[in-house]
Amino acid sequence: MLKTVLTADIGTTSLKTAVISSEGQQISFAQCPFENPDSRYISLDWIKALEKCISSMGEAVNHVQAVSISGNGPTVVTEDGTTVLWNADSESIRDEIKNTTHSLFLPKISLLRKLYPDEFEKSTTIFSGPEFLIWQLTGNKVTILPESRYTNAYWCDELLNLNGMKPEKFPPFVKIGDCYGNVDLTRSKKNSLLTVLQGLPVYGAGPDFIAAMIGTGCTETGAVYDCAGSSEGFNLCIPLPYKDERIRLLPNVTPELWNAAVMIPESGRLLFNYKSKLEKDTCREWTYPEVIDFCFDNPNSEGHKILETLLQNSENAVSILKDVAEKCGIQFPDHMFVAGGQAKNKRWMNEKERRLGLKLEISRIPDAELLGDWKAANKG
Repeated sequence: MLKTVLTADIGTTSLKTAVISSEGQQISFAQCPFENPDSRYISLDWIKALEKCISSMGEAVNHVQAVSISGNGPTVVTEDGTTVLWNADSESIRDEIKNTTHSLFLPKISLLRKLYPDEFEKSTTIFSGPEFLIWQLTGNKVTILPESRYTNAYWCDELLNLNGMKPEKFPPFVKIGDCYGNVDLTRSKKNSLLTVLQGLPVYGAGPDFIAAMIGTGCTETGAVYDCAGSSEGFNLCIPLPYKDERIRLLPNVTPELWNAAVMIPESGRLLFNYKSKLEKDTCREWTYPEVIDFCFDNPNSEGHKILETLLQNSENAVSILKDVAEKCGIQFPDHMFVAGGQAKNKRWMNEKERRLGLKLEISRIPDAELLGDWKAANKG
């Protein structure tokens, strides 16, 4: 039976939520920016942001039948909220890590231990990002594994022991579509705004790029999607584990298929920082469509240079994926699915479509991560 779901995706600079009906229609949407996204305790703001979103979503929240959560990764968090985000620079400790499986999480876990040794040792559990919020809601400790082949990207007992870490600190793996528990607010007198969720089952899609993969339906060979937030990833579903230093190769959620990604680490962050600069200079808030218009209309501005850089990076990413598709013996499509806040900006999408020479497909819920969360809940 399909459910009406409250979906939530934890971004780097904000939390997005939507109530999505049993027919897959977005009934209500809210987004809450984080006041200090670079705080070492940013994860403690996630539940506060969820409260704020719920308070602004109106009557629709009263009718949800489940909650589903995704978020940025590989982010790691201790029980007291000490956080190392996915984009933290762990290059300086690379030589200290015995990373035999090329885990994406191990560098961030190792950095967490080095920067905050007392907090790391005192914490009985080390969480992946969205699972920390799931724990706050349910009291249950889990790690969402997108697909069985993702173990190498996360961790295993052998890898943890090799690096002097206790495997029991890390919650067990669960599947997308499993129920991770029910909202239990009796453990705390706080979070009164969340009482509407009391007792609801909680699901999740895990990392945001997996949620976007599911939400855009890019789970078949040849499908391409562009997932943009503070960073941006261009993703191609391929039939074999083709290795190339220009791409990040990970499994697709579809067994036996793979995901080739070209990452642009600071794409959205550049625009976020420029937006903040404009707001400081003009003493007013700017919407992203206003920022994009200003950048396009002022070709000598720093913002115009940023947009041009982003477009050139996008062209390069698509060129790489076309080459990968050819090497894998598959045809590159004439269209690409787009997920994230960028999909809501028509002028940006038109220019990007023109420069890439691809038809950009946008789902009826542009924040496809939230649609992926909805699908994960309904799979359960």
